[in-house]
Amino acid sequence: MVSETVTVWDLVAARLAEDPDAVAVGGTAGLTYARLGAAVAELADRVAAVARPGSLVALEADAPLAGVVAMLAAARAGCALMPVIADSPPHHRDMVAADARPTAVIGQAADGGFAVEPLGPGRTDLTGIAYVLYTSGSTGRPKGVLVSQDALVARLAGLARTPGLSAGESMLAMTALSFDISMAEILLALTVGATVVAAPFGSRLDPTIFAAAVSTYKPSVIQATPSFLRLALAAGWEGAPASRIWCGGEALTPVLARALVPRCAQLWNVYGPTEATIWASAALVRDGEAISLGEALPGTGLCLADPDGRSVPSSAEPGREGEILIYGAGLADGYLERPELTAQRFRTGMTPDGSVLCYYTGDRGRYRPDGTLEFLGRTDAQVKLRGHRIEPGEIEAVVQECPGVSEATVLVRSADQPERAHLVAFVVAAAPTTEKAIRRWVAERLPSAMRPARIVLMDALPRTAAGKVDRVLLAAP
Repeated sequence: MVSETVTVWDLVAARLAEDPDAVAVGGTAGLTYARLGAAVAELADRVAAVARPGSLVALEADAPLAGVVAMLAAARAGCALMPVIADSPPHHRDMVAADARPTAVIGQAADGGFAVEPLGPGRTDLTGIAYVLYTSGSTGRPKGVLVSQDALVARLAGLARTPGLSAGESMLAMTALSFDISMAEILLALTVGATVVAAPFGSRLDPTIFAAAVSTYKPSVIQATPSFLRLALAAGWEGAPASRIWCGGEALTPVLARALVPRCAQLWNVYGPTEATIWASAALVRDGEAISLGEALPGTGLCLADPDGRSVPSSAEPGREGEILIYGAGLADGYLERPELTAQRFRTGMTPDGSVLCYYTGDRGRYRPDGTLEFLGRTDAQVKLRGHRIEPGEIEAVVQECPGVSEATVLVRSADQPERAHLVAFVVAAAPTTEKAIRRWVAERLPSAMRPARIVLMDALPRTAAGKVDRVLLAAP
């Protein structure tokens, strides 16, 4: 298909032409670049038969190989792809479908191939969009993030340089396709002539399956959330000495960093919301004592703004905080049919590079002495409890430092009844750690207003399909 826009398929097709016999997808699947190209062409023709360029196509499959072929086929056909959240309840799926209005759906056929079903008239106004991912909204209405081919191509090029991936290397793919970091797992390797390692089913939730896959395939890069890596370590995973770990999606704590640094070839702290296309910055973590967001990826910028929107210079006095702004290559095009929200979050801001379009992340940060940014939590995560302004993430960090504790999440319960609101710490800890020992540890390190009223010991914290802690479930009565 002739197109003025360079798509991710164009990048992969160039690698195919260079070395068609190289392994494109390994692990539980096995495809050379030539065979992958043939599979993409066949599916793209079937998509084009039922969906015009600019249409939105839903994907009802979650295996890495399905994601690879479907993503590239949609790009070749000039369509945008929308991975459907696998475990989404019917009400949520109906809400997303009504908002997104896909023209067709790609599913897994009984023979292991693909089934392409037309859904009737849908939108055809997404020319140049690579994918649409729905994220939770504060109003209860999910919002679709529009990521263009331009943003995706720019971001993959930046990631290939920092943290870095080269031809002949490999990257493990195990993340749910509805979570944006999966786009790095299934696409980055193919744009540089490397191999996507399709992880066995269950790897993203079962640390035993994950550890076996890492031991068997020895991927050059493993990407996972801090929550999942804590789970893996607690289950006895000894690490991957030959692999580089990219850790993102949640804040990387010093405790986890110190545990991971000696267990891998390199540990990278990667940061960025879906609206910035996968990641926006990366920091090589050397000792776990000083964790920052690192440097912005090539073509991208990060800075701080004060509550009045004024730029906070990196030379500002130590400890001065602000909202993190992201600008430059990789910004999403906004939210699908949400012009007010798009205008609110994507707007012009003052940066070290002048007045440019920025994404206002809602994340708090401050500059470190070396000029890099330190993540402090969400601007909307702070709570006011009996007159005290409290950051739950600060309490979580203290609890996680307690000997024997592997993971902790702190929430406010009964926030709709201020007189009954209290802090609850959900903790995963090994014997002989007790609630009393944790309380003693916290009491020695935090003022009384920041000490959890309840400590709930759990065997494991509930997780979302993306591998993050399911705070919504924990917050339920």
